[in-house]
Amino acid sequence: MKTIYKSPENIDNRNKTRKSIFLAGSIEMDKAIHWQHKCEQVLSEKYIIFNPRRDSWNRSWEQTIDNPQFKEQVVWELNALEQADNIIMFFANNTQSPISLLELGLFAHSNKMKVVVEDGFWRKGNIDIVCERYHIQKYDSLDILLDELIKA
Repeated sequence: MKTIYKSPENIDNRNKTRKSIFLAGSIEMDKAIHWQHKCEQVLSEKYIIFNPRRDSWNRSWEQTIDNPQFKEQVVWELNALEQADNIIMFFANNTQSPISLLELGLFAHSNKMKVVVEDGFWRKGNIDIVCERYHIQKYDSLDILLDELIKA
């Protein structure tokens, strides 16, 4: 049974009896650690994982609505975010992660966010305030969050 879906794989025919998790957060053209791989290893036996880190990503793709590969990526991410039961949002301290900040805003009201923001992240204060205001669960580390999800 397939448990890990990466963009642009079709997620519509997945096993819907298992809870799903979207891995949102810092990638930033590989400045961030490959934290999604750790999440896949720890969580894929219990959850369906939606990982937007595309194996075939090409840095030269123009990021416009007219570029079919780029549009496919963004649409896949939005669909997976909407369909996921939970969203892990990880902000690495050495990134700016503008798309992750956008996604935090889009899904702050969803009641399915779990956020890790490392000390030193350039907008940590903003994230802390948004999490407090919208009662979003926040964790001091990715390991603590993963441990909680495994025990749930």
